[in-house]
Amino acid sequence: MFLKNTQKAAFKRQFAANTSYLKAAPVALFCSLLMLQACSPATEPTAAAPQSVVPVGDTSQNALDWDGVYQGVLPCASCEGIETQLELKKDGSYHLISVYLGEGPDNRFEQTGQFQWDEQGRTIQLDVAEGDPIYFRVEENGVRQLDIARELITGPLADHYRLNKLPAASGIMAMEIEGVTGIDWQLTELLGEMLSTETEAYVHFSADGRVYGNSGCNQFSGSWGLEQQRLRLGQMASTMRACPEPQMQVEQLFLAQLALADNYTMAEQTLSLNKARMAPLARFKVKQ
Repeated sequence: MFLKNTQKAAFKRQFAANTSYLKAAPVALFCSLLMLQACSPATEPTAAAPQSVVPVGDTSQNALDWDGVYQGVLPCASCEGIETQLELKKDGSYHLISVYLGEGPDNRFEQTGQFQWDEQGRTIQLDVAEGDPIYFRVEENGVRQLDIARELITGPLADHYRLNKLPAASGIMAMEIEGVTGIDWQLTELLGEMLSTETEAYVHFSADGRVYGNSGCNQFSGSWGLEQQRLRLGQMASTMRACPEPQMQVEQLFLAQLALADNYTMAEQTLSLNKARMAPLARFKVKQ
């Protein structure tokens, strides 16, 4: 009996000791882990892989509404000027029309093809079937022709190497107007004063939105359209031939009236360009 009681007491003491060990083991293990972590070498943070830097900035290619039709008269070494119309399309194609003014009947040339942008997105290169490529710098509402080295052309005629963009179709449109478009209209009267029948001044309105003619001394071209039945004439480009003073005076006055005109009337085969309801600015008859 005494032995059994002694064995029970020993078992209880052993059980209590085992229980204390089991309770203390997690604490010891946690402390051991802390010590191991403290003794282990520090781990360097992993460096992030360098990111490639892409230049950000506006270019003519991505910031301008460059697709459309451009028009003007470019200088010409052997003629009065080159009436030029360049159409740039979103698909990378172009249509170029060049008319060598003052040179016989076979003076119109057309080219079509593809164009490419340079790395800076500022200059385009027209691929041509023959000869050197043609370069233009794309600007706000215009393109400027460059030389063969892709540099700006300098000198007294530098400003005349720019083609101006024709107005967008929104609100302004040209159309076939029977008895008006497709006809050479000779200038006969300017601000109420009759002009000599020998004057070379005339104007031609084309159904595709072009307007061109002779201002009495130089050739000019630009754009026209109707906006809510009101006539709109775009900025004109002209050649720069020097002429005697009377012709130059008529020319300057004629171009000024074209810029002012906002409507037209037809009566007895006479075309009149007017400003509001005032007296006609200029009158024309069909050129013979």
